[in-house]
Amino acid sequence: MEATLGTLERYPSRSRSLGNLTAGVRTWVARVFGCSHKELSRPFSRHGDSYRVCIACGARRKFDSQTWNSRGPFYYKAANTSELLEVDCTALRSV
Repeated sequence: MEATLGTLERYPSRSRSLGNLTAGVRTWVARVFGCSHKELSRPFSRHGDSYRVCIACGARRKFDSQTWNSRGPFYYKAANTSELLEVDCTALRSV
């Protein structure tokens, strides 16, 4: 039994290699047809997280405020309505 488990651990599973292939194809397609992220916004800080945003597509990239350098890959943050500010509608009612 141990010999069989040891043999299986040596060979990568098909699902793992297929996942790596899928991720590689997705990355390649995004680089060829996606946004180049050439124009970034000024740095934003919110809840201790600093980032810059691509003006064209909205992708975010982490920002280190100590060294003033962007770092890590671009990512998209899902919309969250709990982060929206309360709007004071009293001024709108008078119109």
